[in-house]
Amino acid sequence: MKSHPSRPVKLACLACRAAKIRCDGQKPCASCTLHRTECRYQPSRRGGARRGPIAAEELALKRAQRMKAVVDRDGPDHTHPHSHHHSNSQSHPHSQSHSHCPPPPYAPPLPPQWDPFPALSLSPPRPATPSLDAGDGLGFPSPGAALLEPVDLPACRIRAYRCDQDLINTYYIFIHPYFPLLPPPAVPQCEDKCLNLSLRSSYANASLMPYWPTTPLGLALAALLAVIPPPEVEDGPDSAPDDAQASEEDAVALRRSYADLYARSALETLEDGLEAASSQHELAKGPRSSLHAGIPRRMEPVLALALLGLYECCHRGNIAKMRLRTNQALTLAMDLALYKEDAQTGCLDAHRRCWWATIFLVYQSSILSASPPIIAFDDLRISTPFPEFRGCREPWPLVVNAQVALLRSCSLGRQLIREDSKSTVSREEMQTLDSFILELAAEADRFRCVTNYQGAEADASRNLWAISNALIHTARLTLHRVRAFVDRPIFLDGQCDLLAMDGTSTVGSTSTASPSHLHLSPGRVAEIQTLCARTEPESVRICLHSALVVSRVFRRLPAPNPNYSDTVEVDSGGGIWPRPRRCAVPGHPRSIPYMACCQLQSFYTLAIILRRVRAGMCSGNIASYAYLLDRPSATTEVQDTERLIEELQAGMEALRRSIQADVVFGGVASIALEVQRLYEATVE
Repeated sequence: MKSHPSRPVKLACLACRAAKIRCDGQKPCASCTLHRTECRYQPSRRGGARRGPIAAEELALKRAQRMKAVVDRDGPDHTHPHSHHHSNSQSHPHSQSHSHCPPPPYAPPLPPQWDPFPALSLSPPRPATPSLDAGDGLGFPSPGAALLEPVDLPACRIRAYRCDQDLINTYYIFIHPYFPLLPPPAVPQCEDKCLNLSLRSSYANASLMPYWPTTPLGLALAALLAVIPPPEVEDGPDSAPDDAQASEEDAVALRRSYADLYARSALETLEDGLEAASSQHELAKGPRSSLHAGIPRRMEPVLALALLGLYECCHRGNIAKMRLRTNQALTLAMDLALYKEDAQTGCLDAHRRCWWATIFLVYQSSILSASPPIIAFDDLRISTPFPEFRGCREPWPLVVNAQVALLRSCSLGRQLIREDSKSTVSREEMQTLDSFILELAAEADRFRCVTNYQGAEADASRNLWAISNALIHTARLTLHRVRAFVDRPIFLDGQCDLLAMDGTSTVGSTSTASPSHLHLSPGRVAEIQTLCARTEPESVRICLHSALVVSRVFRRLPAPNPNYSDTVEVDSGGGIWPRPRRCAVPGHPRSIPYMACCQLQSFYTLAIILRRVRAGMCSGNIASYAYLLDRPSATTEVQDTERLIEELQAGMEALRRSIQADVVFGGVASIALEVQRLYEATVE
């Protein structure tokens, strides 16, 4: 007999299950045939043997309920209470209308329990139900067992999106102001439209998401944004009062699991869909990205690899992989001839930003990994102009020169403290670099970006100036700290130290240096004193001033504003509602922390000077640090010293708060712990 056409089939294909649409059960089904997608089936997971502690707990609970029903036949039957996916009335993906979003694209099906990063699981395995009696040998509870009530997984809240427009809008809130990789917004910017999704699951599962990006750029963006907690919402009237919420550790582990899944999916999409690069003209004539109309689709792999390099640096703390991803992005950019500009390309802004943002990451990875970049910014082949910002002079030349100065300072510093070989550093070379850094610092002081407009572009132009200022003064601190603190050239044992003794970067790792490596030999100290034109007190004062500049930069760096909107509401009386003020949101990062090592260097500089000043004040030897005071006088030296101590503590506090706010990115966690430990030992 022919089945009724409206009767659902017993098994749907993975594509229809992921898109939550009806499947006709054919091979291939009608939907996959229409969308030209691969039609694959997977046996149903309902019933049968299950694996893992969570599945064992579910099965044991079902058995417990059946036993209770047998013992108490007059009571109502209990249905299985466990739900892997739960969202309250405010955060359910289908409970709100979102008129500006087109229908979400097809989400690539993934097996429900597929975990691409099994070694990265940060949450301990949940034990099977411990209160079940084992007297029957099969895990069944006795009729009088206490644990007969339903046990549910706690709900973990993560951010999700409905469409490409919501994802790219969130990029302009959290990423673009601190790393302007993409062109300005193609549509007016609005408040953060992410979903506050509540999941009862301990592993990342693409099928639980209401929307899954289909492009490598979208997946790379989602990987960086997944670690940011969703906005806090109050429980609606329909939410259960005893709704168990997960601990912060479980929520962080789930968010990081999704971030890793997005990153792995981005790499797989790149490998599957990467085409051979060709000329600029074909780049301009090709189709545009679904995320931004001003981005050619063929440029997306370069942008995705750049974001994945940023992801490896900030979230994973893996500088080796950061360098690999950024060098891959640079290679693709060279293949697309992005290093030269043609007025006929039709995508000048996206072209310029993609190239120079990639160069920025290449230099940043070189600074952190103590290795030269594979291409210099002044290479004669490069003719692509710097990107421009509306309303003020663009800061990109200052940023690039600041990176060059920092890279040279790190190289000279490593040569100065290397004991195993004769240093090739000359006194003239150090003086030339110091003069170059001072010229950049004076230019940064003259360049005060003042604009009367708001939004992601305005924030990006102001923040790039601030970041260049931090890079310049980190370069000066790096150049002079060996002379200033010659008794301790390494501030901590290799933790994110730009002047590692072995010439390698150990960002986010623990120390492997032995105590004997923390001090230089008398011969090396004498050579450093000969090469440096500054005396030790002069170098200490320079380091103090530069560290305080860096602390002011990060104290004033504006936090993301998820409530910002380009549109202005007008009430019925003609009044204009002002845009919401910017304020730090609890749980949200203050920036994209690729500058964490600059912050850490300045923090340690202030900590060492604070200890010295306190020791001199306690011993009554104020003259030992009088060179740090402005216009020292015997009548005011105590008040001047107390003012200096307060300034040092305020600088350390600003850097500590900035680093702690960015701890949502896993690569900053070890740095934040070290900073907090030293802060408590020095200030509190």
